[in-house]
Amino acid sequence: MYRFRQGWIVSKRMGLILVGLIGLSVGLLALSKLQSRRPSIASGCPDWVLSQTENSPETIHPEDLVIEPWYGRHNVFATFKIPDGYQPSPFFVVSLKGSNPYCGQILSRSKTGSDQRVTGVFRTRTTLWLMLRGHLDQLKQPTNWKLTISKESP
Repeated sequence: MYRFRQGWIVSKRMGLILVGLIGLSVGLLALSKLQSRRPSIASGCPDWVLSQTENSPETIHPEDLVIEPWYGRHNVFATFKIPDGYQPSPFFVVSLKGSNPYCGQILSRSKTGSDQRVTGVFRTRTTLWLMLRGHLDQLKQPTNWKLTISKESP
């Protein structure tokens, strides 16, 4: 038995129940704040990337998408095939209906013969946030992922 200042007597069981209810209340409050929060600015696109993507007639979509954020970092990525004579932008844009556009970053490049492939990663926590908001089907569509390419200078 525990005695509080005002003379209340509380058993251990009641104390644990009280602590559990307080913990549950705090958890629910945190969850409600999480749903109204947006991903950090790190996932946002710089203005020049958005204008480049909107104004450029030369954008490509990925040939391969992997969306498996439950396996940890860098398990959300896209592989783009770059045509000969073109150079990719350092960022790609993911545009979803009902959401702001988000940016990913080109991380690796590989060249086999005449084919050039680049792999861009998308933030895991942004992906999880978008999945919680019901955008998984849109994330799986390659048409929502765009990479701007430009002709190489001679």
